[in-house]
Amino acid sequence: MDSSRLTFKPKIIIIGGGNVATHFTCAFSQTEASIIALAPGCRQSVADLSSNYGINCIQQVEDIPSDVDAVIIATNDSATAEVANLLPQIRGVVIHTSGSVPLSVLSTKHNRAGVLYPLQTFSKNVAVDIKEVPFFIEATDDSSEIFIRQLASLISNHIYSADSAQRKHLHIAGVLTSNFPIFLMQIAQRTLADAGFPLEVVQPLMKASIAKAFNVGPHDALTGPARRGDKATILAHQAMLPEYAANIYQIISNAILNEYHPL
Repeated sequence: MDSSRLTFKPKIIIIGGGNVATHFTCAFSQTEASIIALAPGCRQSVADLSSNYGINCIQQVEDIPSDVDAVIIATNDSATAEVANLLPQIRGVVIHTSGSVPLSVLSTKHNRAGVLYPLQTFSKNVAVDIKEVPFFIEATDDSSEIFIRQLASLISNHIYSADSAQRKHLHIAGVLTSNFPIFLMQIAQRTLADAGFPLEVVQPLMKASIAKAFNVGPHDALTGPARRGDKATILAHQAMLPEYAANIYQIISNAILNEYHPL
């Protein structure tokens, strides 16, 4: 066992009441870290978190004490800069959790700043094994990076370094592998419902496809009409879909055709 983990007991404040803040609060509350307060994001959500975990709630971001080891900004990306500008100077590290917000949003005001970005989808009421979530870190200086790495190691077994430019690629990859497939599942669910079937009938197919993609690689794992160059089936499928879905089907099919059957 790493003995440094046993003596690392940082005092942190978490700002926000959304999905990420909820999971961070839950995760850090089960570690040696001391969450000394939650600060406003969505006030009602913060109040609920404060009550659920018995943590004090600071009413104004400007009232955060200066002697904390870390302030974690887990708000919407659009609010990160505003919150950072309102924060007083602290002895510790100011950290945000975004994949798309550059470190400079914090470092222009705070000398010790960093990023603790989890590559994961979070919903408040859906459990996540956070120990298996990869975290990507960045900092303004070596001592801050060491601190953030120690902080991340309290809740995750998978920690990597990634600068702001690299995190943009990670964020795009997250959208492509999580958000887009789930939207495609919505389209599939509606198509299945038209035929009287539930979404669950494609669950074994999806599990097998994902497993195969990670086993042999996406390029070799892909099958289907576009992969075969079966344009007749592609057109038949498009004709059965509503216009918005047919357009998506066509764009993706054309991309696959260009990949595997270039002119």
